Amino acid sequence: MRTDAFWYRNSNGVGLGFSYPMYRGSYQLIVSINTVLEGIEKFRQTSFAGATEADRNAVLYAQGENHFLRAFAYFNLIRLYGKPYYQGAAANSGIPLKKSSSLTDLPALSSVKEVYDFIVDELKLAAQLMKTPVTKTNSFANKAVAWALLSRVYLYMGGSVANPNATFNEAAVTYADSAILHNDGRFALIQGNDYRNLFADDQNGSIGRAKFATNKEILFAFDNMTGNTRIGIMYNYDPLVGMGGIFMPSSDLLSLYTTQDIRNSFFRLNPSTGYRETTKFLVLLNQLLTHAPNIYFRMGELYLNRAEANAKLKNYTAARADLVTIHTRAGLPTTDITTIADADLLAAVLKERRMELAFEGHAGYDYFRNGLPMIRKAADNNGTELTIQPTDPKTVLTIPNF
Repeated sequence: MRTDAFWYRNSNGVGLGFSYPMYRGSYQLIVSINTVLEGIEKFRQTSFAGATEADRNAVLYAQGENHFLRAFAYFNLIRLYGKPYYQGAAANSGIPLKKSSSLTDLPALSSVKEVYDFIVDELKLAAQLMKTPVTKTNSFANKAVAWALLSRVYLYMGGSVANPNATFNEAAVTYADSAILHNDGRFALIQGNDYRNLFADDQNGSIGRAKFATNKEILFAFDNMTGNTRIGIMYNYDPLVGMGGIFMPSSDLLSLYTTQDIRNSFFRLNPSTGYRETTKFLVLLNQLLTHAPNIYFRMGELYLNRAEANAKLKNYTAARADLVTIHTRAGLPTTDITTIADADLLAAVLKERRMELAFEGHAGYDYFRNGLPMIRKAADNNGTELTIQPTDPKTVLTIPNF
């Protein structure tokens, strides 16, 4: 079995790898969003004034949702198909910015900078529109999640560890603040057993992990409660179907967690294989389809975004406070953090990100956007030792042919 995380990127054709369906599906989503936004604009020009207040609010909120979703789609595309921002964003080509529903509109590649600028503009507009008084569950976008993505985007623009960009890191702090402090009480960093249950082993469904709509930690997630995706099979071996468990935690990652760390319980020993697996996607095992919510944004990331940006700004007191908050929530002592020298604090934040956000789609990007190599020390689980430099061509996927 191939376990090199980059093996699939070498194909730009239809028949091999994951890149083609990701790229094509993203632009199908974008064209659909463009169609909706064009319809909303037509409605606003013709019938909006005569609509009820409730209908006007619903339209404005829907417009904000669609701008957010378009920004999110472009962000996921540019971090796959564009070089890290610090590597010359204005000069490097990124992806096409398609802003219409026309099938004959085939835009050329925009630069990485142009794509990021568009994403930022989209999210600021989305957040403003979603201030409209409409209430939905966290299966839907909201102003706080637009601010959360802005925080993440600016963090990606915030330069490498060696050469951080103060302006963008200040913006990352500002938007993390907005999402944490001004979310109308909807979201908060959950604690204790609530946190333990966020990613607990729920293979019989008894703790109700699939029902996440009122979970204050989660700002935005895809609802898999009825079993809509098979993503869990990538992380957990299913003995009934004799497959799965392709991506498992390395001994190097597992060694970071002490028995006192609540996050150590987010792994289980699969009796069918003898391997430890992540439980983050494990809800209702042996049903093939995953029922765990696919979490895109949660409060834990926001505190770590703010900590990283502040550490790069040398605001060490603020960075340390957020790092303590995340570290102690996991059941670990404050002194682990308070004894770290200021010069080592950024490295500590990045280590905490690796532990807190493991298997949530951040690790590789966190290395490369910071100008750091991704080093896989462990050679277990059929893997091999591997080092990928942030300037390696492997870090950028080839745009598929159609």
